[in-house]
Amino acid sequence: MDKKSKETKFTKEQILNSKRYESKKDLVNAVLDDNGSFSLSEVEKLINDYLKKEVK
Repeated sequence: MDKKSKETKFTKEQILNSKRYESKKDLVNAVLDDNGSFSLSEVEKLINDYLKKEVK
């Protein structure tokens, strides 16, 4: 098994209600799909990619 298949997945609602992302709720709400499930590393990558986007 590779590392990705071992990571626990969480729903968007679970992530929004976690203390870990309490200060980034608006950002998490914007970058995560309502119906998906995400590992914490996926959430971090989505947030970092969003923050690195060029402003238009």
